[in-house]
Amino acid sequence: MKLRSQQWIVALLLVGALPAYAGHGRLVSTDRDAWVNQELADLVSSGLVAAPEKPIAQMTNLEVAQLTEQAGQRFYAQAELPPPLPGGGVNLPPPELPPPGTPALPGAPDLPGTAASAPQASKSLTDLVEEFRGELSAMGIDVDKLEARIQDVKDRDEVFAALQQAYLKRTGMDIGGFSRGYMSNYRGFGNFPGYLPMDYNAAIFMEMDLRSIPVPFLLFDARIRALRSIGMYYQDPILQHFQLRWLELTNVNDVATLNAGDFFKSYTPLTLWNYEVPVYTFIEPTSFNRTRKDVEEWVYMDHGTDEHLRGFQAATTVAFGKDAFLSNAKLQAMAGPMNTATNFTFGSYFGGTQGSLSLLGDNLEVTGTGLLLWEDPSSANVPYLSYYSNSWAHQYEIGSVASRVTLPFADKVNVTASVENAGSQYNDDQMNPLRVFTDWALLANGSLNIEGIHFTGKYLDIGPYFYSPGAQTNRYTPGTGSSLYLSTNMNGLDDNLPGYLNGSPFQSVTRPSFAPYDRLAENALPYGDSTPDRQGVVFGFSGEIGEKGWFKPQFSYESIQEIQPDFVVKPDGTGVAAVDSNTNTAAARSFTGYEGALTVDFAKALDLPGRTYDIQFDLKHQETDLGLGAAPFTVDTLIAACDFNIPAHFLNTVVWSAAFEQTQSTGSEYVLGQGNPPTYGEYSFMLDTSTLGQYSYEPLNLTRQTFALGLKLPLNDMANFRADYFLTQYNWSDFPAYTHYDEVWRFGYYVKF
Repeated sequence: MKLRSQQWIVALLLVGALPAYAGHGRLVSTDRDAWVNQELADLVSSGLVAAPEKPIAQMTNLEVAQLTEQAGQRFYAQAELPPPLPGGGVNLPPPELPPPGTPALPGAPDLPGTAASAPQASKSLTDLVEEFRGELSAMGIDVDKLEARIQDVKDRDEVFAALQQAYLKRTGMDIGGFSRGYMSNYRGFGNFPGYLPMDYNAAIFMEMDLRSIPVPFLLFDARIRALRSIGMYYQDPILQHFQLRWLELTNVNDVATLNAGDFFKSYTPLTLWNYEVPVYTFIEPTSFNRTRKDVEEWVYMDHGTDEHLRGFQAATTVAFGKDAFLSNAKLQAMAGPMNTATNFTFGSYFGGTQGSLSLLGDNLEVTGTGLLLWEDPSSANVPYLSYYSNSWAHQYEIGSVASRVTLPFADKVNVTASVENAGSQYNDDQMNPLRVFTDWALLANGSLNIEGIHFTGKYLDIGPYFYSPGAQTNRYTPGTGSSLYLSTNMNGLDDNLPGYLNGSPFQSVTRPSFAPYDRLAENALPYGDSTPDRQGVVFGFSGEIGEKGWFKPQFSYESIQEIQPDFVVKPDGTGVAAVDSNTNTAAARSFTGYEGALTVDFAKALDLPGRTYDIQFDLKHQETDLGLGAAPFTVDTLIAACDFNIPAHFLNTVVWSAAFEQTQSTGSEYVLGQGNPPTYGEYSFMLDTSTLGQYSYEPLNLTRQTFALGLKLPLNDMANFRADYFLTQYNWSDFPAYTHYDEVWRFGYYVKF
């Protein structure tokens, strides 16, 4: 009590004698940032301090400092827990620790178990201690010691969280799911409309996730989808009204995690999957993003291009501690069937493995990856004919060695670098060694990170014959009826995501092929980092400046060239030919371009939690020099977008979105003749000349403009309603009579249960 009296005397002297300015105003005032009130409310809700008798906003800074001091005393008393035992065990608290429910300070409420050590309470207390450091020191609090104790509790919470996650994998039962649906109406008009005068489709589905333990240490995970589609014209093979989307058995033991059935796995950009279908601009307006995510859930269970595999997987991790020279070691292996054999087709299979070592506190990592895809020649009754490619059994191998290093210089300042060197071998005919193609690829990345500022650099040297199964995907598709990729009757920005593979993993890798891409979207790297036949550099800058990163600029510059002109496999499979040979040229292209974007989040800048007020701008310029001596083919893209609330009582929860996108091309380019206008191209190695569309040199002086409006109404934390409108117009100045308009209305909902 004597110490308490001394602290009150010091506090009163502070009120009367000191100006007492910090990040807040005078101690006798209520002048302070809004976040202080929120952090104090978190301490009250956690049980560290009693609820004040008056609203927090009406409390003086002195009263806030006093409550912070009480919370610190109580937190300090309850944090007297010894560290976890080696091996992950947890020590019991010492006998002198008051049991849960016993107030540590007079007048404070009972504690609900260990709520006071929750991560949010620790963070709030840390922030307030730092804000009122001077006042707390005057009250006799050892602030450094208190902050050290708070950090100890945070570290222990991380250990407990990791243990909890491990135990949850071994025990428990869970039933959940969601329902998602959307309806789209289309209207095309003009001389060359993309749609009928009125067309529509709708998809409504419910997905249920069932997880249980049929036997000890074996987790059963099944996801069942019930669906209804109307007017669904893209080619995803949806046949039944009920689908078993996921079926997996998992065993977690002290040695490894074992999976049988379905699982997701990404390796590296050069070996297995791109992590997402590339979005070719820094800014993706909300309505466009919402459309893309809807279809990702429809096709890929919201995992981008990381389509799930079906087979067997084993993975293990050995941790040595963050302070040890060797931090951890990981090993993963997988195998499974892709297609079953029939009388006239081979059975095909996949197998892969990846291992990594992390050293020096995870600041250095070395990773090795290998992948094998093959057909079994003896699995089907297929007579071998040396001149008939359908009778050839194919085999594909790819492997890489990658390393990553992080050099920390100060708090939130570091340099990171990574490099991956990959090799591939494609055997077009296991019976003929002359039909083997090999290639190498190199990808290096580096970045300098200074708090929220990032400078990046990338070097690519991706060989002309290089093929990364699962990574050669993109957003655009040439037309209807494709058996390989999702497609609609047009390539507009509607409810489809063209370029998504629609079948089993590694579809068509028995004869590797590449998805077409739209030259109005991306020319240099249409397949992301795995784009073949590319050599060059990309430099970038991004920043998150201001409180909570409310000001975000981005910039990039690229200079890339083809290593050699595009080639295709000859029909006999023993050589290649340039795809442009029909135009009497085999010139290699070069690419340059830059992009700048800016996002300004006024809600963060003005500290308006729960509100949305942001604007976004993006400008991208691309030049493609075809090596013909003519002016380069250029594409300029402009995006302006915003998201906002209307501050009216009955509308303040609705998030409105508006966007404008314009793409303008100038010059001529080689195209495949697909689409209207025919803007499609593709990297063509590994395709037979007999199935390749003939390239033609076309003038593409085009302007494409899209207006988008949207809204999202969150009904509660578990449900929302969305609506979006798109209007797209094409102008082709080379053909003045050409007019093309697309109009799309989309309505959707999402409910989680």
